[in-house]
Amino acid sequence: MSARAPGDLLLHPLALAALATWIVNDHVLKHACPSVLTGKLSDVASLAFFPLLPIAARELVLARRHAIVAPSHAWSISWIVATGLVMATINTIDLAADAYRWGLGVAQWPFRALFAGAMLDVVPVQKWMDPSDLWTLPALVVPLAIALRRGVIRSAQASDAAATAACPAPARP
Repeated sequence: MSARAPGDLLLHPLALAALATWIVNDHVLKHACPSVLTGKLSDVASLAFFPLLPIAARELVLARRHAIVAPSHAWSISWIVATGLVMATINTIDLAADAYRWGLGVAQWPFRALFAGAMLDVVPVQKWMDPSDLWTLPALVVPLAIALRRGVIRSAQASDAAATAACPAPARP
């Protein structure tokens, strides 16, 4: 495997395809022909792309600090799992859905105010709870596969080999 550049996970063809799909779907297709398909397409694309952002961001921050850019298996797996948990809870638990609506509304507020050229109120975004969105969770295999392929997450076999090389068994007398 060749040397990786920090954050290059985001340049993987599947990651770029997921991002392009997410953008085109949310800004064009959903408005042109809203349907169950465009709703699920957004979910799949976002699940395929989003977990790669914090993983790549960590790599970039560590590289900027001139730290050794060692892949963090726990960090990567945690973001993939957390993304799935957020998707599951915002579609099945009222309190989680409300927190998501308001949290995203707060995150969008500065941009809305900037483009409006005026001070605007914070408003929650629209979010319909749809437990059938849980069917899109297998899309998390995409960031997992990208992270495995790029060596950010090692397979169990590779991890065992690395652990054995790092800590060889004591010699028998």
